[in-house]
Amino acid sequence: MVQPQEGSVIGPGRSADEVQLEPVPRLEWSLTTEAHPPALEAAKPASLRRSWIHTAPEPQVLELFRKLHGAKHRLPAPWWLRALDRGELPSREAAFEVEDEVHAVLRARPGWVFVPWAGTGEAGYWEYAPSDRAPMQMPTTVALTDEHNGWLNVVPAHHDPEPVAIPVKGVAGLVAMLPQIESW
Repeated sequence: MVQPQEGSVIGPGRSADEVQLEPVPRLEWSLTTEAHPPALEAAKPASLRRSWIHTAPEPQVLELFRKLHGAKHRLPAPWWLRALDRGELPSREAAFEVEDEVHAVLRARPGWVFVPWAGTGEAGYWEYAPSDRAPMQMPTTVALTDEHNGWLNVVPAHHDPEPVAIPVKGVAGLVAMLPQIESW
């Protein structure tokens, strides 16, 4: 039986043995990253920007992230929010521009496919379909990251349980490396 907290008031029609709900930070955060309404077709990163963290005023998003100790507790969050929290990005819009530029470069090349189902609140990633061949278990992948200021990692096609990500220096670095990346 759940006991009412000291000083709590039980309203009319409620008994002392009813469960009292209190906010849970991770639950609160999961609601902020959930897309409303869900994207029916996610053909590009912009179509995934439907949750509160993407549309609410940027200072409020940062305030909640910091209040819940986002970086310290490794809350599931988009790459750009962690970078923004550390002051490494000037704005959420700047991050969206990076996502859109990467998408524009890769969709213009044959074989690249945008994969929208990434981690909670993430922008998705891109796979190079021709690299999805035996004995490889995973195709070459380009993903956004906050691990470095180039914001991109490439993971070559692999069959290893823990592949090594290769840092790329931004969209210009990606464009320069694409012939090599597509040959893996």
